[in-house]
Amino acid sequence: MTMRDLPSRIRKGRAVRRGSLAAALVAAVLSALLWPVGETAQARSESTAPTTVCFAASGIPGGEWTIRVSEFAADFLYRETRSYSGPCASYGAPAALGDGSLRTYAQLSGDRPLSVGIVFPRSTLDNLPTAMTEGKHCYDMDDDGTIDGHAECVGGHERALDLPPALAQRPDNPLTWALVNYNPMGHGPEHIYDRAHFDFHFYIQPKAERDAIRTGPCGLAIHCDDYATAVKPVPPQYLPEGYRDHGVAEAAMGNHLLDGSSPEWHGEDFTHTFIYGAYDAKISFLEPMITKELFDRLASGAVDSGCFPVRQPRQWQVGGWYPQDYCIRHRANRDDFTVSMENFRLSPAG
Repeated sequence: MTMRDLPSRIRKGRAVRRGSLAAALVAAVLSALLWPVGETAQARSESTAPTTVCFAASGIPGGEWTIRVSEFAADFLYRETRSYSGPCASYGAPAALGDGSLRTYAQLSGDRPLSVGIVFPRSTLDNLPTAMTEGKHCYDMDDDGTIDGHAECVGGHERALDLPPALAQRPDNPLTWALVNYNPMGHGPEHIYDRAHFDFHFYIQPKAERDAIRTGPCGLAIHCDDYATAVKPVPPQYLPEGYRDHGVAEAAMGNHLLDGSSPEWHGEDFTHTFIYGAYDAKISFLEPMITKELFDRLASGAVDSGCFPVRQPRQWQVGGWYPQDYCIRHRANRDDFTVSMENFRLSPAG
């Protein structure tokens, strides 16, 4: 769709807010007519190079349209409407957490994923659970007949999420589902990750296989046979350089391979990192792990949104599109957060 198509499409809605319509019309004028004072012909050409925007109109059910406008007009829409960069997203079903919810999303361009992630409103950070876990994955480790919720339960507060159908149905998509865990008191290793944080898991391993990883007395409350399976070494060509096995294999999850170059291993406070999951000598999930404090600071403007490189293995066991970056953003015009994987590259199975 182009900007000239937008007003007629918007008029079909019955409850369009005047502000959204006005912003769209102004953006159309800006795209065609207005230039910053003193701009050169070359700069003017660059400022009007078409950029893809999802125009989000308040008051219209399903009111999102992918449009092409100048960069100048796009910046205006980002300020004045709920519009966002790139093609309009498709979404998975939401799951409640705190006073808000979480859901998966995907932005696609033809055959290529541009952004795959989790989106949630700022209200999700309000009234979050305070107990160590919700008690789903527990084992009487010391055999005393009682369950210690701090020492004998794992998983925090988990929400399993389906991927958007537009992504899940693609044959070249290696991801199968997503899992978000909120850990009010963090978890081990002690003095590293024992701060309130979220785990954003994007699973390659099918959910049924993950669900079959039993509780037991080994590792992090995991069945000893499953612990042995979880810590089988991943062949080196499938593991990014610098990632190490610290024996943090967990019930209903598998092993966690940690980036030894991440700042929290070198005397700095943990804010975010990227983890590879493993089970049965295979990479099983991709995981940005992010503190609640970082989201609070993003919302307050104390820190900026940003993207960070994902260290790559030489080969992938399962072929498909894999991210080169992960990004953490607060979108002020929507008052929400996105945790995304981006800059995808198509990789064959090794």
